[in-house]
Amino acid sequence: MEITCAQMDVLISFYLEGDLSRALKLKVEEHLKECPTCRTKFDIIKSMLNDLKISVDNKEEKVLSASSNSQYRIFQNNLSAYVDNELPAEETIKIKKFTINNKKARKELENTYNIRKLMNDSFNKTRTDAKYDFSKNILKQLNLNEEENFSFHPILKIAIAFVMTVLILSAIIVFSLTL
Repeated sequence: MEITCAQMDVLISFYLEGDLSRALKLKVEEHLKECPTCRTKFDIIKSMLNDLKISVDNKEEKVLSASSNSQYRIFQNNLSAYVDNELPAEETIKIKKFTINNKKARKELENTYNIRKLMNDSFNKTRTDAKYDFSKNILKQLNLNEEENFSFHPILKIAIAFVMTVLILSAIIVFSLTL
């Protein structure tokens, strides 16, 4: 039994899907070898299906990526409130689930906790040093007399010391995050 070109029009899709019996599959392959017209149709259909599959796969990846990016933006927007325990329970659970499933989010959360700890430690150290007039100690270490320099109010000295400490810690944190 020979397969006609009209029959091939129907059988090509079944052949591509792998839904033909072994005997019919062999007949289709034989016809494709002998008939250039059906072979051209087959190649065009196969190419179109491959292009369609690639297009669908790319769209699925974009949708998944967009969804992940959207969730990550929500995570970033709520991170500070999460760390400070200011989120409702439902939002806190969402952040926890996202963090568990996302390595980048876990790293960012860890960095946020580290920054918070550094800032608290810096604040406590500055507050402790302020009791001993931090600026005066620095001037003594530099062997400078206070009379030769501008005289600052003690509260202003504390504020300057705190700002300098925050700037130094911020520089260290930015440098460590870029590594």
